Amino acid sequence: MIKQVLESPFASEEFLKLIDKFDKQDHIVIENFKIEKSIIKNIGSRNLVDYRPNINITPEVVKENSIKLIQFDSLHYFQVKDLYQKVDSISLRCIKSDISVNLKLPSSYEEYLASLTKKRRHELKRKKRIFSDSSKNFLLQESNNKEHFDAFIAQHQQSSGEKGSFMNKENIEYFELLYQLPGWKLYYLQSDLGDLSYAFVYESKDGEYLYNSSINPDFDHLNSGIVLIDLIVQKLISEKKLFFDFLKGTERYKFDLGGNAVQLYDVVFKL
Repeated sequence: MIKQVLESPFASEEFLKLIDKFDKQDHIVIENFKIEKSIIKNIGSRNLVDYRPNINITPEVVKENSIKLIQFDSLHYFQVKDLYQKVDSISLRCIKSDISVNLKLPSSYEEYLASLTKKRRHELKRKKRIFSDSSKNFLLQESNNKEHFDAFIAQHQQSSGEKGSFMNKENIEYFELLYQLPGWKLYYLQSDLGDLSYAFVYESKDGEYLYNSSINPDFDHLNSGIVLIDLIVQKLISEKKLFFDFLKGTERYKFDLGGNAVQLYDVVFKL
């Protein structure tokens, strides 16, 4: 998991530069962290950044910037442990925060199905059957073009509740810029009923990170989102990838598809 976190897109210099453009608070950036009012913090909102890079804070940085606190979110346990050993602090407060969900991929799709509980395996087959009964011709496709990006945004905005309101002008601009960075792309479920669902992902040499998704609400009852993820998992297994990372969020479908919870932590060091 350590390699998966540190080689995630969220630890890259290009991602950190992009996400920092959308931070409206006065701050300075030093390497892969920021300083805001004598407090060292992560770059980027926790709502947009799933994992954090390893951070090295030198005594010189602390002294020169009169640092009083270090506040980080979305850390894995190995990162908390590393900081505890390196930071000379008066106190540390460590709080369980977000959950990410990770799926380790086996060597075959048959092994993947066998790894699911009997109930989940039966449910997955049932949902796939409902979809295939309604759509006889469907394919997993991928894209980096603007047409499909616009369709993904439109589907997102048609969603109910917070998901539908998430894609405001600023977030659309952010996703559009992110989409242009290497490794980011869209998968979509193409069918005789239209393009029914999208998955906004980052693909590394070892696996894939599911950053966001959308579904055509008119066909939500056909389980097109589940079918899309299942097809992606099949593709990754055939390519000998090692993982499919659902990232933050405890939505039920992630666990139904075999994902396992990974605890993340928030920390506050008082100096």
